[in-house]
Formats: sequence, C-alpha cells, structure tokens
Amino acid sequence: MKKLGLALGGGGARGCAHIGIIKSLTSAGIKIEYMAGTSIGSVVGAAHASGDIDRFEEYLLEVKWTDVVKYFDPGVPHRGLFKGNKLVKLLSELISRKKFTQLNHPLVVVATNLETGEEVRIDRGNVIDALRASIAIPGIFTPFKKGRQYLIDGGVVNPMPVDVVRSMGADVVIAVDLSYEFIKEKLKYKKRKELSKNPILDWLTPERPNIIDVIENAVFMMQLQITEKNIALNRPDILIRPALGSARIFDFHKAKGMIEKGFELMEKELPELKRLLGPP
Repeated sequence: MKKLGLALGGGGARGCAHIGIIKSLTSAGIKIEYMAGTSIGSVVGAAHASGDIDRFEEYLLEVKWTDVVKYFDPGVPHRGLFKGNKLVKLLSELISRKKFTQLNHPLVVVATNLETGEEVRIDRGNVIDALRASIAIPGIFTPFKKGRQYLIDGGVVNPMPVDVVRSMGADVVIAVDLSYEFIKEKLKYKKRKELSKNPILDWLTPERPNIIDVIENAVFMMQLQITEKNIALNRPDILIRPALGSARIFDFHKAKGMIEKGFELMEKELPELKRLLGPP
C-alpha cells in the first residue's frame, strides 16, 4: 500500500474540521504516515501524532465562549494583541508528548521567519514551541523568538503545505483548505446578523470592522490567494474544502458542527482514497 500524508491548512477554529477528517480515516483503518500542518493544522497534527486527538476533541466539544476569552492575554500593542502564554499552557496540557522524537509518526510544523519571509519547517526539538510559532497570526499573537529568529504563522508563506508532505515521502496526499469562500460566507452572515446578548461576541463580530475583523479578513484573503497558486504547482491527490459558513478564528464553541463536516466530507472521499492507496 502507498503511504498517506495529510497537509492540514490554517484557519483558527475552522481547523476543528481536521479532527473529523482524521476520525474518518482512523475509523476506516487507514494509517496516516506523514503530516505537515500550518497554524491550527499543526496543532491538530501534533494532537494526533501524540496520541491525544480524542482528548483534544473532548476538550473542544465542551468549550464555551467564556472559555475562549480566558486565553486572551493582552500583549504589548506594538507586537501583537495577545501574548499567547495562556494558549501555550493549554496546549501543554492537551498534548502529552513534547518532543518530535516521541511522536507516533513524522510531523512537520510550518512557520515563517518574520525578518526574511522564508518558510521554516520545524521537525525537531520542542513540539509546543513549534506550535506556538506556527499559530502566531500576525497582529493577533506576538511573534515567537527561537534563537535569533522571530517566527510567525506559517500561513503567511504556505497555508496548505502539500509540498512539505510530499517531500516527507508521502505517495498520496490529502490536503485541507480552510480559507475557501470564508470571506463570502462572512459577508452573508454580517448582512443577517442581529446583536446578541453577549458583548464579547458582539465585539468580535461587529457591524463595522474592528482590528480582529481587519486582521482576520486580510489573513484569509492572503491565504486563499497563496493556496490557489500552490495548488497549481503542487496539486494534492484529494483536496477537501469544508463549507464552514462564517465560523471565525476564535469560534471554537462551534467545534461540533465543524468536526462533523470534516468527517462527512472525508467519508465521501474514502472510495477514491482506497483506490489511490492500492492494495494493502
């Protein structure tokens, strides 16, 4: 049987769909040999490679808006809105294997060198540090200092790392794009939105753009353009683009529906995947 690799894209809470995709593959008895992830894709990839994906899912299914807000630790305004220290603590609690050498299969975490714009592929050392670098969305989380480098979200250069998974040795690649049609769905939502009774939710989803809105839209627009170009150069064998509506980067309280959508889409692709992988 050919070796399967997953390229898991970035997109904040929309990455809950990755969990559903992995659940479908696991239920079908299909082994994942390689993973590369950007931002939330790297987090879900690490959870699976560490053997903690079920615990990670259980946590997300219980998350409420009040839980999400707890991890907003304000940073120095000229570097990022949030420091990310509380998020690092949470990841350390949810992911038990802290070294790449301890993982069940190879994983590459994609980040970006803030000063040179170069892609940084991390596959050794401390897993949590690598994840902190990869999820450093510009303007939202402060950059992560690694040696002499300042690292930010890998989605700046490679939002869906198909080429990385292929270079790892994968014969068949499933890629998951979380940015597809996000802006269009978000605009539809804003047109029909009514103010809720949750002031934090209203602040994060305003009628007029605030700083989160501006950064989020810019990031998703950028990622979509880069992804389209990357697909033309490195087309995956199976491309999954979940329709996740207006779910935004901090909408982890919507995890259940996004996990189900990922599972549903992967189930539809299983016959083709089995054909591509060939006989065991």
